[in-house]
Amino acid sequence: MMTQNTEYLQPLHFATGNVEVSQYRGITTVKVEWRQYLTATEIAHNHLSPITGEKWTHRRVNKMLEVMKYQQKPYGHWQPTIKGQHYADFSSPVLKWSPEVINLILQQLPQQLSLAV
Repeated sequence: MMTQNTEYLQPLHFATGNVEVSQYRGITTVKVEWRQYLTATEIAHNHLSPITGEKWTHRRVNKMLEVMKYQQKPYGHWQPTIKGQHYADFSSPVLKWSPEVINLILQQLPQQLSLAV
């Protein structure tokens, strides 16, 4: 068996959604659904701006998450609150969020009524 040189390996940070384990004829299979986390910039530019038609920035996303009590900035860096820890990936220097927060943010926006004439 070949030994692996771990000197160059980087730690892998990820989270999983659903994990399904099955066994058939003595072989165990593990099916993992990966959960992608997004930065505030990615949430703003790739999701909220196209959905709402408004200009979103990472600052606006961060402010919304702060107002919603999902994050705070006590020491100059954003940190998830206890409420936000369920949706946050804080294993890297940049705080990232589950795509679920996009819907949570959208629910906080005032609803605009459009009347058909």
